[in-house]
Amino acid sequence: MMKQLKRKIAYVKQQDIFFNHLTVRDQLTYTALLRLPSKWSKDRKHAEVDNLITLLRLQKCADSPIMLVSGGEKKRVNIGTELLTDPSVIMLDEPTSGLDSTSAVALLKMLKGLAKEQGKTVITSIHQPSSAVFRSFDSLLMLADGCVVYFGNPVDSLQYLKQQNYECPGGYNAADHWMDLLVTDSAIDEDTTSHGSELFEAKRKLIEAWDGEVVADEIENGVHVKASPSTDVEDGTTEIQEKKYNASWMTQFYVLTHRSLKNSRSAVFTSMNIIKAVGVGAVTGLIWFQMQNTERTVLDRSAYFFFTMSYWVFDAMFLALMTFPQERAIIFKERASGAYHLSAYFMAKTISEAPTRLSLPIFYMIISYWLANINNRFVVFLGTTFCTMLSVMAGESLGLLVGASVMDFDKAMTVMVVVSLALLLVGGFFVENMPSFIKWVKYLSPFKYSFDASQQMVFDRDVPCDGSGVLELICGGNSEGFATSEQVNEFLGVQGSIGFNIGILILMFILPRYGAYWFLNRKKGGERGT
Repeated sequence: MMKQLKRKIAYVKQQDIFFNHLTVRDQLTYTALLRLPSKWSKDRKHAEVDNLITLLRLQKCADSPIMLVSGGEKKRVNIGTELLTDPSVIMLDEPTSGLDSTSAVALLKMLKGLAKEQGKTVITSIHQPSSAVFRSFDSLLMLADGCVVYFGNPVDSLQYLKQQNYECPGGYNAADHWMDLLVTDSAIDEDTTSHGSELFEAKRKLIEAWDGEVVADEIENGVHVKASPSTDVEDGTTEIQEKKYNASWMTQFYVLTHRSLKNSRSAVFTSMNIIKAVGVGAVTGLIWFQMQNTERTVLDRSAYFFFTMSYWVFDAMFLALMTFPQERAIIFKERASGAYHLSAYFMAKTISEAPTRLSLPIFYMIISYWLANINNRFVVFLGTTFCTMLSVMAGESLGLLVGASVMDFDKAMTVMVVVSLALLLVGGFFVENMPSFIKWVKYLSPFKYSFDASQQMVFDRDVPCDGSGVLELICGGNSEGFATSEQVNEFLGVQGSIGFNIGILILMFILPRYGAYWFLNRKKGGERGT
């Protein structure tokens, strides 16, 4: 019975939380595809969205990103996501909070229209209503310290106060008069002045007076409560067979993948991000411009790859770090309404964001690699780009793990800075001779494995000696002869085969994501049956 009732009750939170890069129509459409009955056709679900947009008067902003719409329009979108399931009861937590008086009155008129025209029960909490908002209520429930002090018609409340010797002054907002009587803090309660004592006494008397009214009414009318068998709110049956989710797992995965791809595409492919990738790629390529395959450029080419990995892995780590702390409220809100499995959301997130996350590093590699002339073999370009992409995905996985385990953004940022810098420093480029008690940390670093694999691909041929002294132990300062690829890689401290290092990077991509999913699953509201 409780699950069935939950389907009939919609709760609209005070905060209007959405993916900002989706349009109003996108938000309502994805909600419809996830929460409306699976037996409905896609056309019918789209028709429901169109009808709702008209009902909520959102036609003008329907195709605008949510981040650009007004507060009143955003609030209507928030209400619309709950109205899609056609609830009988709509509960709203301070819907006018943050709205100007005109928008607040317009919103209340719309809600009253829903109550009158569609027969819905609308329950809303409001702390400081204007006189126009106050008059729009059909019924008024006033609370003080968790106790009822009045329930009935708003207009009649003034007469009630008059009966209790707290008459509202002429021309004064009735809502403000109620607030003056009921809202007191601990400092006022304990105030020994006459004004503080009067306020505290007024609240106490109003609570006691209403308790007396209720008791008298129960005695007069003989009110009794009798338990009855639970019945279905629709057809009166006591047996309820109900699916936990309206959409199948595959449908959830498809819809969430599409939504995540659209949102991340809009967030990543901004003009500034593209300029950043192209600009950094051009600057990097010009600094390492047209290096030759000689002894002199060995350390330079090695430094190019370590910089490239460091830049893009850090970028992925810290972007991923913000994912779950930012989306936590949305995940919990949608899952509380029974929209989807956590596993469907997580898989969709992993699959959909990979293309957008990797696109900018690929642009960078295309520009910088060939400007720098790291290795003129195209297969080496493909291999080193693949290694860089794997390290980016491994870095993203680590960011997701930290973000999921430490949901507080400031704390997660602190943890991520310490962890990422530690992994960078032990990655094999800055320090070779480390104390034995900390040397093992390098085997946890994605920088190490990507660096080792890339170096073996780049230095795949003999390097001519040029007398520069870079490979002093190999070339002996001579300008003749060659250093073999094996000698160069040994000089650079490369360990493991290409396949081994790539395999470890793949594990570093997969395992932290399992950890992130596990932490998400443990959070309050995380999973209703995976």
